[in-house]
Amino acid sequence: MAKVLVFLFIVFIAALGYLAILNNEPVTLKLSDQSAYEVPKVALILLSSALGAFAILALVVVRDAKRYLGGWQNMRQQKKELRIQELYSKGLDAFFAGKYEEAVEFFDRIIEEDPANINTLLRRGDVAFNTGDLIKAKDFYMKAKEIRPQSVEVLLSLEKVFEAEHKWQEALRYLDNILEIDEENPRALYRKREIYEINKNWEALLNVQYKILKSDVLEKDKQAEHQKLFGYRYELGRHYLEKGDIEKAKKVLRTIIKANKDFMAAYLALAESYLRGNDIEEAENTLLKGYEVTNATVFLIRLEDLFIDIDEPGKIIDLYQKELRKNPKDPKLQFLLGKLYYRLEMIDYAFEVITGIDTTAADYPDLHILLGSIYKRRMEYDKAAEEFRKALTKPEKHLLISSFCCSNCSYNSKEWMGRCPHCKQWNTLALDLGGTCKL
Repeated sequence: MAKVLVFLFIVFIAALGYLAILNNEPVTLKLSDQSAYEVPKVALILLSSALGAFAILALVVVRDAKRYLGGWQNMRQQKKELRIQELYSKGLDAFFAGKYEEAVEFFDRIIEEDPANINTLLRRGDVAFNTGDLIKAKDFYMKAKEIRPQSVEVLLSLEKVFEAEHKWQEALRYLDNILEIDEENPRALYRKREIYEINKNWEALLNVQYKILKSDVLEKDKQAEHQKLFGYRYELGRHYLEKGDIEKAKKVLRTIIKANKDFMAAYLALAESYLRGNDIEEAENTLLKGYEVTNATVFLIRLEDLFIDIDEPGKIIDLYQKELRKNPKDPKLQFLLGKLYYRLEMIDYAFEVITGIDTTAADYPDLHILLGSIYKRRMEYDKAAEEFRKALTKPEKHLLISSFCCSNCSYNSKEWMGRCPHCKQWNTLALDLGGTCKL
């Protein structure tokens, strides 16, 4: 390369000398109206070349300086980013380990260097939220929102603060903001549903549930979400019933039964609606239909209460006997009929039925307590004491009150409920006799 430059320089000098021989007359060079100079043509050529070379040199120097400055700034920025990333990683490790004070030190150092670092602002807010400082958490989340107002993560973070403060309207506002950005955002829809459920706003909740079903729900979750739809409709029916709007309650509950014949809670609530309207016949028919479809013993218990309340115990006795003719060795039916006889003070009939139960197949506390109570009424106190002793050796003890157990989570209740308060599933409570619950 150097040889080429020397060669070109020699060629340039030779050409210049040749031009000097041919053009030795002077040229007038005016710098202004008052100043003019006589210069040789070759000198003018040399001067022009020197000025051009200087201009090029200046441009090259400026370009190289800018490149150097840009490279230096990039290197400095990269070092800063690496330092921040290292601090952020250490802060995250401390955060997930529950070492919040240590995490705060790392995150605050980052914020001092880079106040607009949105990830660090969010994590700093998370530390404050997890330690119960909702005001400080909200402050950090708000700073993050100023930087990135359309960030779903930022909006969800703010929503959880307002939800923790039970400021439901504010929480719902942020969820609506997220759904304006992404109308099928599953996390926003589920949180919105949860808030409506907490506040028992079943009408609004159903609208959200329809949107969830229309969204991109995983195939494995679709069936569960459809079941929840029936459950939430049931809750709406119960809501109308508690408000005294019986006709609306009936309409909703009938719709559930029409779409899902096995939803036994809807039958029971519909029967209650008829009873509140003094329509005994429709209530009876609804309970009988529910039992026919689902074969759930809770319907027999409700029918028993109904017939005793209207002074027609013979109907429930006939029903029990009819069912026992179909399943003569069913211990649950035998127990319920014996319990009914005892309740009606038909002690001899109760004794005959209860002693006919095969205790090798069915042996549970309720049975021994009922038999002990029968012996007591027959004044056979030794036998009564023996039965009560047997009941005490069992893991569960009841006082002639049929208990119910959730088949999903084993929650126990003295009253039947359409929805288990523990696992939040519908239609899972069943009569707990001899191992319905698997604890």
